Amino acid sequence: MRQSSTFFSLLVLSLAYFAMGVAGLAVVGALPTIAQGLAASRADIANAVAAFAITFAIAAPAVQIFLAHVPRRTLLLRGLGMMALGTLLSALAPSNAGFIATRVVAALGASAVGPVASVIGASIVPREQQGRALATVFSGMTMASVLGVPLSAWLAVHLGWRPMMLGVACFGLLACALSAGFVRDRDESAPMTLSKFLSVAKEKSIAFGIAVMALEMAGMFVTYTMISPMLHERFHATVGQVSFALFMLGLAGLAGNTIAKRIGDVWPAERSVAIALGILGLAFIGLFAAPASLSIAIALIALWAIGNDLFMPSQQRRLIGLAPESRGLVLAMNSSAIYIGMSAGSYASGRIYSVFGVAPLPLVTAIFMLAALAALWLSHRSQVRATGACPACIS
Repeated sequence: MRQSSTFFSLLVLSLAYFAMGVAGLAVVGALPTIAQGLAASRADIANAVAAFAITFAIAAPAVQIFLAHVPRRTLLLRGLGMMALGTLLSALAPSNAGFIATRVVAALGASAVGPVASVIGASIVPREQQGRALATVFSGMTMASVLGVPLSAWLAVHLGWRPMMLGVACFGLLACALSAGFVRDRDESAPMTLSKFLSVAKEKSIAFGIAVMALEMAGMFVTYTMISPMLHERFHATVGQVSFALFMLGLAGLAGNTIAKRIGDVWPAERSVAIALGILGLAFIGLFAAPASLSIAIALIALWAIGNDLFMPSQQRRLIGLAPESRGLVLAMNSSAIYIGMSAGSYASGRIYSVFGVAPLPLVTAIFMLAALAALWLSHRSQVRATGACPACIS
């Protein structure tokens, strides 16, 4: 595959990731409008967000096991199509119960998009370029987090939430059409079976490696869930300043993704993960200890975003290095860990905030990052003990 066509294929896979991210995040941005339109409470619509996350977490590895006979490109196309269908049905849902059901359909489709897009992206480039390729593909999720929530909120208010969801569905179909036309899969790994899944899942190095992802996301969402109240109460930010801070979070995330592309060709995956977790720990300790200065808070939020977007592709690259023959499964397990961490972190955030307020949230997040570093060390030690070498340390 020529370099130009390979790069375009990576961009299309990034677009698929973007479509998946927006399909999941659009409800978050439009939550108040959807609740009003369906005559439901905001908590009811929040249940739809949880239904999407839980379904994705369960389905992502299941897809890799029970649909292993389906070519990955076909799986990607079917996932995008099903995700678009579920989102279209969401736009037509007559009640909250129906809306939750359609989010489950969309999540089932999405569970075949993210992990498969990452696997295909890694398979169409030489091994030494996998870090850059994974960062390019995952940049779609970064863009979805930057644009998905504020854009869906704006469209829901000005056009209505049903036309907004329809637009998200159409974008999913566009990603499907482009993937059909320009993406080819060169991965030749053996099909996944249930016995192979059990064998992979019981490997301590992989189990601890997946725990790194869950702990990082749980920690991040302890603070991210309450970032608006934190900026209001801790740093005295206005509504406009909160919006600016969130925009800087997204913009710095793009910078972090760019850094990840460059160092992915130079640094071992394990070193990149460790440094990223260190950056995140420092950023959140800073947010806990900093004076009530909004400019300092925004600088620390930018550091947070850079660390997170360095972490994400590096974590994927490390898992591929640990289990190159089971890359689809370990990436699916990693995706499940993302949503499990998000759910656990959001729940913990609400409980901590209701008792102690916003002040301790960044410190709790920093503790989670320390726990993720400990899990990384345990994963490394387990791999060295099992094989006498650490593929993730040199890939």
